[in-house]
Amino acid sequence: MTALPPDVRALLTAWAARPAPAVGGLTPQRVRDDELDVLALQRPPAALRSVEDVEVPGAAGPLAARLYRPREGRLPAMLFLHGGGFVIGRDGYDAPLRDLAEAGDCLLVAPGLRLAPEHPFPAAVDDALAVARWLARSAPSLGAASVSPGVGGDSSGGNLAAVTTLALTRDRIRPTFQLLIYPMLDATASSPSYDEFASGFGFSSDKARWYFDQYLSGGTDRRDPRVSPLFAGDVAGLPPTLIATAEADPLRDDGERYAERLAGAGVEVERRRYPGMIHGFFQMTGALEGARTLNHDLGAWIRARSGRPR
Repeated sequence: MTALPPDVRALLTAWAARPAPAVGGLTPQRVRDDELDVLALQRPPAALRSVEDVEVPGAAGPLAARLYRPREGRLPAMLFLHGGGFVIGRDGYDAPLRDLAEAGDCLLVAPGLRLAPEHPFPAAVDDALAVARWLARSAPSLGAASVSPGVGGDSSGGNLAAVTTLALTRDRIRPTFQLLIYPMLDATASSPSYDEFASGFGFSSDKARWYFDQYLSGGTDRRDPRVSPLFAGDVAGLPPTLIATAEADPLRDDGERYAERLAGAGVEVERRRYPGMIHGFFQMTGALEGARTLNHDLGAWIRARSGRPR
């Protein structure tokens, strides 16, 4: 039996008092509107040196992106790919990404990728790769340090971060590190945690499957490594990796199985399971103590991997 901290129990009780619509009645616009509720669960953001809105090259044209610079000087760069089930944009990410840039002492680049179902797979993958390759070329001109940028993301963004890291490594543009926060890595939804935490923990297994359905057009092979990095044939040579999972999350085992794959291939990988946490807690820094702990831990790990301990 999973023991939930009091703040998680209180949040789940509040959500249960206003039940969400059945998955069969979901629409992309409905989930995009509902996602804005997460803003009420965030603490005031960290004060940074600058936050700049720019355009970056995507696969099919320019994309909006935000650059978070915590202080003056040349800082290691990190590409962060937002979650949201491939359907929701980055509106709920500003405060947590300000916190992450400050905690990690890094220049954080957060693009807005094309969204499903209007732009199904492989649009988001192609955009993520285009931005990653641009950042690898352009980081010094942005005022970043000369080390190769890191790549990170949460949930569906963790999927895209894993795909991007695999592709860059094969292209000999190996990131300094990859950071995966409760990533969606298996479009077959076959991990045991999909059954163990199917409902009652905020993010349901049915909703996870619904997101994959929006992302993937009919006939897409769900075991294609660009869809499900868990099934990548060769993961040797990947950069140092941190995989953070939430204990009470249908996606928990996706990340932990991937960590085992990487370790078996000789990759330096660290797996951290956050007890009693639920999917999405990275964005809930005002409501959950575990979210604040996660932000601190991620920052310390990024600094260490970038050679910049506090």
